[in-house]
Formats: sequence, C-alpha cells, structure tokens
Amino acid sequence: MTSIGGKDLGEVQSESQVKSTGLFNMPLPLSDSDEALLMDIFGTTRTITVSGVKTGAVAALRTFVTDIEEIMDGDQASSDFVSSWTNVTKKVLIQDFTHDKIAGEETSISYTITLIEGEVI
Repeated sequence: MTSIGGKDLGEVQSESQVKSTGLFNMPLPLSDSDEALLMDIFGTTRTITVSGVKTGAVAALRTFVTDIEEIMDGDQASSDFVSSWTNVTKKVLIQDFTHDKIAGEETSISYTITLIEGEVI
C-alpha cells in the first residue's frame, strides 16, 4: 500500500522519482563543454511524483482530499511516504496536490501529489 502520513493513496498509476544534484556549473568563455568548471557543493534533492486514482463513496473521496490538504497546512511537519513500488519509507513534505473530479464519475477521483524528500528545519 502506498501512503503518505498514514493516508492510503489508493490505486497508484505512476510513481516517478528524480534525484538531482545542485551542481555549480560555470562554462568558460571561448571553451567547449569539456572544459566547464563543475563543483558538487550544493547537495542533492529528491522529488517524488505520485499519480493515481482514489475510489470510494463521495464522502470518502471528500475526506481523502481534506486529509491530504490538512497535511499541507502551511506549517508542515515531515510525513512518512511509503512506496509500494520501492518498498522504502522516506520523510517528505508535500509540495503540490492536484485532484480531478470527472463529471458523471461519482466514485473516483484522479490525483497527482508532488513530494520533496528531506527534514523540516
């Protein structure tokens, strides 16, 4: 089961992770790329994007949306993200949450959640 903050994310249709370094990159004038100055001094970040479908009664779907939005309260604490794909738990904050209700479909919503791994300061 994939979850964030203990909230079941339903049927996950995709999970992507990007781990990125904050490289300092300084190309030199009149030089090709093999002579650029690179320094790995800014550390790394990981962004996790999860897209899925949550099904249930209308009240349960509204509760799901409210629960995720309550985690994003403007003073977030780290939440545990449990991935059923990697089977790893990561400490994350929610950056974005998008949910879509399709007309005529009363028992499901689609969603996308963007997470940033790290510790709250």
